[in-house]
Order: sequence, then C-alpha cells, then structure tokens
Amino acid sequence: MSYVRMNYFEYISEKAGDELEAHYIKNAPTNFPDATVLVFLRTSPTTASLTSVYPDKDTFEKAAQQRKKGIAGVADKIKNVRLEEGEASLALMR
Repeated sequence: MSYVRMNYFEYISEKAGDELEAHYIKNAPTNFPDATVLVFLRTSPTTASLTSVYPDKDTFEKAAQQRKKGIAGVADKIKNVRLEEGEASLALMR
C-alpha cells in the first residue's frame, strides 16, 4: 500500500518561500527518485503544502534521511513545519 508524507511549511518571508519553491521544483525529482508522486502547492505567499507518495513504507523511510538533510540546510528560512504521514487508502494519478 502507498505511504504518504504531507509537509506544511510556513516560511519566514515571501522571498524565502519563493527561493525554497524554486529549489524544491529543481531538486526534488533527483533528491526523491523513488517517490511516485511529488506535489508542491503554494497556499499563500508564506505557506506551502508538499506531498510525496511512495510505493511502500520502507521506500518512504529511505527517503526520510534525505528530507531531514534538506530541511536542515534551509532551516533559517522556515518559520514552522508540520508533518503528517500514513498509508494511503487511495493514491490515484491519471
């Protein structure tokens, strides 16, 4: 069953959000090659929701180290981050 992580970010400024959005779009496909879905949704000038879907929990866990490293490298631009994760009852992409 697919395993999903949802990240909710609040940035310190709109500029920081712009920079991190561009960074994610450029690097996420390479940094998370085993993800079956990557979504970056800018919800306001200073907030975003990022969703990643993995084929299973083991693959998800392998990606967690890369995620921690990535966030640590930009922590000065993030005001707050909230995470949710779990098995997906439905993960459909057409």
